[in-house]
Amino acid sequence: MNKELEITLEQIGLNEREAKVYLAALELGESTVLPISKKCGIKRTYCYDILTDLQKRGLVAFYEKNGRRRYFAEDPKKLENLLREKLNSFKSVLPDLQAIFNRPNEKPRVRFYEGIEGLKQIYEETLSLKPEDEMLAFGQATLIHQLFGDEWVENYLARRKKRRIFQRAIVEDSPLARAHQKNDENENRETILIPQDQFPFANEINIFGNKISIVSFEDQIGVVIESQNVAKTQRSIFELSWRGAKSIAEDSI
Repeated sequence: MNKELEITLEQIGLNEREAKVYLAALELGESTVLPISKKCGIKRTYCYDILTDLQKRGLVAFYEKNGRRRYFAEDPKKLENLLREKLNSFKSVLPDLQAIFNRPNEKPRVRFYEGIEGLKQIYEETLSLKPEDEMLAFGQATLIHQLFGDEWVENYLARRKKRRIFQRAIVEDSPLARAHQKNDENENRETILIPQDQFPFANEINIFGNKISIVSFEDQIGVVIESQNVAKTQRSIFELSWRGAKSIAEDSI
């Protein structure tokens, strides 16, 4: 018998014996219990019970001929019902799982990411904020465009705007950052530019919800820290920096 098919059937909801019996019945086409038993290597007495269970699940049927039952497997398309049952079962417990996941922890959770795709996951996570929530950033416009590409960055900004997530950003003064600043209103953002020679940013820090992310574009590594206390402190640091950055920006006018 095909072991890969057995494994697949087990993955979608049948146990090992049910998978063996179903495949045997499918391959034989129409049969009494004895040939099915021999083909799948399961004792005939057990086969009866398994066939009965499969019948209840709509995967096997039988008819009487000369006083004997002849079994046959139903259309494999009916296996889709098993997948629907598993999906519905998962959906029913998802709110409980989500509640456990979102439960405040006494200890911070720290996650590390590497490579371009890993760093993109961090930015995707920032989009989990609720509409009208605020995201704070110490940004580096040039490096993120160089690493991710213009198309990806523009797509991310469009999705953030669609979710109505507002951002305040302190960003190095560069031609690319100035171009973004001119588009602040359209991209649901307020940006303050600071002199790059005095405050060189080599990475980006985002503060969102109870999380902060630190991304180094050149090293292609990132970390997300999930902690109310850490996020609260970083917000205070950002607010202090925001006031100072405003003063610097006003002096440079």
